[in-house]
Amino acid sequence: MGVVYKARDPRLQRFVAVKLLSTGHASDPHRRERFLREARAASALNHPHIVTVYDIATHEGADFIAMEYVDGLPLSHLIPRRGLPVRHAIEFALQIADAVGTAHDAGIIHRDLKPGNVVVTSGGRLRVLDFGLAKLMGGDAAPVEGAPVALTEAGIVLGTLNYMAPEQANGEPVDHRADIFSFGVMLYEMVTGDLPFRGANTAAIIHQLYYGTARPLAELMPGVPDALEAIVGRALAKKPDDRYSNMPALASDLRALAARLDVVEAEASAPAAANAPTGIGLPGAVRTEARSSARMPRPPSAGSERASIAVLPFSSLSSDKEDAYLAGGIAAELIGALSGVPDLRVASHLASFRFHDTPDLQVVADTLNIRYVLTGSLRRAGNRIRVMAELTDAHSSEQLWARTYERGVEDVFAVQEEIAREIVSATGGQLIRAGSERASRTPPESLDAWGLVRRAYHFWNHAFTVEGVEDALNLLRRAVAIDPNYAAARAFLGLYLIQRVVQYISPNPMADVAEALESAERAIDLAPRDPEVLENAGLVYFNSGRYEDAVAALTRAVDIAPFNLVAWGYLGCAHSWTGDDAKVVEGLGMLERLLKTAPDHPSVPYWLFFKSAACVRLDRIADGVDAARQSTALQPNFFLSRIGYANALGRAGRTAAAMDEISRVLASNPSITPDHYIASVRLLSRTDERAEKHLTGLRAAGWIR
Repeated sequence: MGVVYKARDPRLQRFVAVKLLSTGHASDPHRRERFLREARAASALNHPHIVTVYDIATHEGADFIAMEYVDGLPLSHLIPRRGLPVRHAIEFALQIADAVGTAHDAGIIHRDLKPGNVVVTSGGRLRVLDFGLAKLMGGDAAPVEGAPVALTEAGIVLGTLNYMAPEQANGEPVDHRADIFSFGVMLYEMVTGDLPFRGANTAAIIHQLYYGTARPLAELMPGVPDALEAIVGRALAKKPDDRYSNMPALASDLRALAARLDVVEAEASAPAAANAPTGIGLPGAVRTEARSSARMPRPPSAGSERASIAVLPFSSLSSDKEDAYLAGGIAAELIGALSGVPDLRVASHLASFRFHDTPDLQVVADTLNIRYVLTGSLRRAGNRIRVMAELTDAHSSEQLWARTYERGVEDVFAVQEEIAREIVSATGGQLIRAGSERASRTPPESLDAWGLVRRAYHFWNHAFTVEGVEDALNLLRRAVAIDPNYAAARAFLGLYLIQRVVQYISPNPMADVAEALESAERAIDLAPRDPEVLENAGLVYFNSGRYEDAVAALTRAVDIAPFNLVAWGYLGCAHSWTGDDAKVVEGLGMLERLLKTAPDHPSVPYWLFFKSAACVRLDRIADGVDAARQSTALQPNFFLSRIGYANALGRAGRTAAAMDEISRVLASNPSITPDHYIASVRLLSRTDERAEKHLTGLRAAGWIR
């Protein structure tokens, strides 16, 4: 009914979404009234998970709504065929429930709840939109000035059929419980990837809505908690009186389930689980859910071998309540941001904030079954604040990282987000390093599939040698054998196979490339929304000469997990080598930001190598020399960086130094030949002109002709 444009408000310097009534509908008074009702209904609501309406106006006879611009994707685009992980589905559902519950409190029924009317931002925040079918509830519902009580005639059906309550699909009067049914359909779809009621035509769908029985969640997704099955079943009851009486009651059961899943995951902390609220009162639900969750297809959970963290409430070192709110806000932002770090389980806000008065980090770790704890404090001095953050391994009581940030408080929310982003960038790298180093010290026989992958990662980040690549491949093949459905193991296997080719140590390059692509694509099939899978598949695509596929995978990885710094680095690499000049500049900007914000990240040697390639493409030779020099100092056995260093030196006129670097390369890997290297560069660069940027210095030095 409406067409939506992204626009910029020149006065407030912000992007907005402008929804115009379609030209063909402007003359229809009923459609125009529905269009205006959407604006009135939404403008009456003030909630962080509901799109904010700024203005309703008419310009040159065209009606339009100016509303908040949400940079994200529809939820319908993010639900994979096999559904979302249960914990993610519950987190999304709670945000939707809070938004819809607020609308109900204002006397507004949405009447068209579906994943297509929910937008998910890159940080995992949801916004409910499209109140075009909204209506007011009767009785004592809070009035909304200017909004009509009813604009649909009896028997006329509005909405999306597969998500409608039976009474709505039949054109009968509805109340807020119709939204609860639609919510149940959405939750079912998020968990399973399928709809509970289908049919070949309209009549068949309506028949299913009235008389059909949805397949049990556990039949489609073995291991789904019994409590979640009960929640969805009650929401999908045929009769409104058999459903939840209101959205807060449903949300309360979901929150209770989420808290239990946090506390009893991997059957840790049995005493805490035994005292957890039962929510909808299923006998023995807590322990049953813990065992069921363990059967879900995901990396095996082996206690201390799984990366996990809790962010405790930051303490305020002043008596000002505003400072306490700011400190709490920073911790909350960190919980959301850390959720974007791949392969990291983050204790929820509800679970972590129970420990605001607990000084013993071991108690926190034991209760929540986590290994790492992030703590911090805030102190104000005038218009400046100082935030100190510390990352501790609670099992060993070892402080892994600490940093202090000083910022102004002119914009409190911007300060929260800025500090959260910087801390997450730093702690993400520390967690990668700590996890892989711990795995590297553990005998391989005692590691599960997850631990084997982490151990293989250690060879890549800390001990890069020809032998190390082979050892990593052996570990990854064992991980795949232990758990064939562990997508990350397959993705890393693809990465290391392609690296064996790129490093000129493959006994059969064509076979390794084919197996690498097959492993990467199988991994994406198993976990299409796993950022770590996408990042590794992206590098496989890039090194196979499939630049567009690489950019698509890596862009999706950083959209899903914006703090996945490894994926950002690979994206910068792809643009720097294969993109046009504008993309090279874009890639270089990404890499420079990474090096500035995460100088201790284990990927720094590779980011420097990627930066050197970008600088060479842009004829910034001195910068290219400096970046490559730093890269080789940090990772001396990384051959490609040393060859890039030689090229930069040659282009700078330092040909003798360039040949010294080539001699070092050949001493450790004599299988590298000029012809092989030229072929690789041309594959990645795609044009002779771009390739020459990476070859000219080597020609000047005399290694290639």
